[in-house]
Amino acid sequence: MQLKSLTTSHKQKLILTINKPLNTLLGAAVATVCLVSATTQPASAATLTTGTTFSTFLECLNDGASLVVGQNSVDAAGWQYAIDSGMDGVAGDDVGGNAFEIYSMAVRETIDSIYVAINSNTLYSGNPDPYAQNGTIALGDLFINLNTASSNFQQASDAGSLYAVRFVENNDSDAPELGVYSNVRAKSVSDINSGFGSIVQYNQHVANNGGMPNFGDLAAESDYFDLNNSLNEIASGDFLAEITFLSEIDLTNAGFNSEQAPGQYTIAFKIDKSVFPSGEVKSKSESVPEPNAIAGFTLLGATFIARRLLKA
Repeated sequence: MQLKSLTTSHKQKLILTINKPLNTLLGAAVATVCLVSATTQPASAATLTTGTTFSTFLECLNDGASLVVGQNSVDAAGWQYAIDSGMDGVAGDDVGGNAFEIYSMAVRETIDSIYVAINSNTLYSGNPDPYAQNGTIALGDLFINLNTASSNFQQASDAGSLYAVRFVENNDSDAPELGVYSNVRAKSVSDINSGFGSIVQYNQHVANNGGMPNFGDLAAESDYFDLNNSLNEIASGDFLAEITFLSEIDLTNAGFNSEQAPGQYTIAFKIDKSVFPSGEVKSKSESVPEPNAIAGFTLLGATFIARRLLKA
């Protein structure tokens, strides 16, 4: 396997393009008139719940992939894999196994991080295309819907309850920098990338040319997506945090199964779970008192009570 390096202005960035076959709650503060003690421990990050859905599409909607937490078993290393059809990448009338093929998406959750790996035949910098507005067609942004029980993709986008990750610099996302975003609304960039205007059009084209359309854990005709649309990148959102790109060695050490990734390139990164406390990201206007401050508030309250008792 060969690790290709990518030069960018983004600090300490490692882009993984692997040649085949890569395969809490704060503790309670207790106060009495005789003894004041305060104990705190850091809030634990939320655990991904069953049904949480990760999804991504190419900018031209020539393929896409999704992973639904809990739909497939987790292996010994903690990875869950969603295998996409290898016969639904579109390059003109050529369907399957071409430069626009996505093969899999994998997610691994640890105590403090969420790992994501996307395997495809698309370069990180995008595939050259003279009909695309910026001359290349790249992977779009990664969307995360934590509340699929109450909303599908379109509903979550309309409500601004989506999270998303811009992990590719050379795409047409409106996110100003690479990283994780909340309060996300999605948009389509298919029209400026000579792509399909809707998932329905994509499905029909693939089927008419002998392919088998599929989006990994979700069927190509799944009503999770608006089939008459082609939402694939961030239109707006609030920046939360940077992401950490993973090298081939990082993935190997994390127990990634390269046999599940037959495509030419794997882009992998991890997200700090602290951006998803209790399943909801706190807005920037909200603040959590520091442990010392909580202890101070408790002590101040106890002193006030003691003084009232002495005066009684």
